[in-house]
Amino acid sequence: MPMTITERRVGDVTILDMKGRLVLDEGDATLRARLNGLIDQSRLKAVINMQDVTYMDSCGVGALVEKYVSIRRQGGDVKLLHLTPRSQHVLEIAGLLNVFEAYTTEAAALASFGSGQHG
Repeated sequence: MPMTITERRVGDVTILDMKGRLVLDEGDATLRARLNGLIDQSRLKAVINMQDVTYMDSCGVGALVEKYVSIRRQGGDVKLLHLTPRSQHVLEIAGLLNVFEAYTTEAAALASFGSGQHG
């Protein structure tokens, strides 16, 4: 099943609900294209909901990191929501759990943009 991304907005934050595999030639290009579109529109606050991501490989991790860096350089931020145990494990192995802010509730992820804090 190809990666699908449903976009929602809450205030000035864009929530991307991802479903499928975040892997080479399936989900990585889809995610890159969607986040590039947000950057082009100067919509630089994004929450990526990973609850329905069934698998993530190194290319998927690479897409997340690449777009995270692009958005942060422009003064925005990307937060992760509902990491699956598998996704959390992959990010942990890659040493990225201390880079990305990850949340278990949408309300907490949205509130994090208003706090002015990162970490």
